[in-house]
Amino acid sequence: MTQKRQRGGPASKSPEDHAPEPPPFVPPPFEPPPFEPVDTRARHDGWSPERQGGFIEALGECGCVDEASKRVGMSVRSAYALRRRVDAQSFRQAWDFALDYAIRRLSDGAFSRAINGVSRPVFYKGEQIGERRHYDERLTMFLLRYRDPLRYGAWLDDMRYQRHPDGAAIALAKMINRVEDDADAEQAGAPRPIHPPLYATDLVSDRVASMAQERADTARIALEEAHDAAIHDAAMTARWNAHLANEAQAAKARSQAPSSDQASSAEAPSDKNVPIRTFR
Repeated sequence: MTQKRQRGGPASKSPEDHAPEPPPFVPPPFEPPPFEPVDTRARHDGWSPERQGGFIEALGECGCVDEASKRVGMSVRSAYALRRRVDAQSFRQAWDFALDYAIRRLSDGAFSRAINGVSRPVFYKGEQIGERRHYDERLTMFLLRYRDPLRYGAWLDDMRYQRHPDGAAIALAKMINRVEDDADAEQAGAPRPIHPPLYATDLVSDRVASMAQERADTARIALEEAHDAAIHDAAMTARWNAHLANEAQAAKARSQAPSSDQASSAEAPSDKNVPIRTFR
């Protein structure tokens, strides 16, 4: 049965309304499973627990299965054979996590090649006469796009660059004022003011830019229509005022002109000046 609203006050709430809201669900942090060596037969030249752990550590450092196998004195073939075993789930997971960690070394190497370049020999008539430094610009572009996506990310391909004609000068003037404010605060022993981020440019997507262009076109058309309407209204007003002025002049002229009765009486001779004849 629903509760009715009481006159003169708010409706009473059910106990369910006073119950606190449940906290938002937060997934637990991911923790990789602990590494458990594969139970193998005890052999002095086999994959002992120490060799398995050493192999995973070496793989995480170098990222190369061949080199990691050599470090523990085992062959690459036996390493992959151990990985294929049914009960080697922990070993396979540790292998994958080691490669995920070793990718950092590959990233460091890519950065080194992009910054320092790669030495390439120069030959002349079959003899090496020197070497030159080659810089891979495509590698540099790839690293910039995915390592610094805020400035060089692929999302910028769908954006438009907009800036005020004097945006750079205005931003520089504001930054100079901020530097001076910070220096004045430090000299006075006061804390430095907190400045909001300042951007000299604006990046908008094609969709936002098209919507802004549509709004601008709509506003321009409305302004042109209002201007045309104002010109038309002004012309009509001028015509009406001219018509009223003509009517006023015509009425004034009619009021100043003599009437027809007055004109006829003025043309007729007066009786006082006509002689009267008498007959006897």
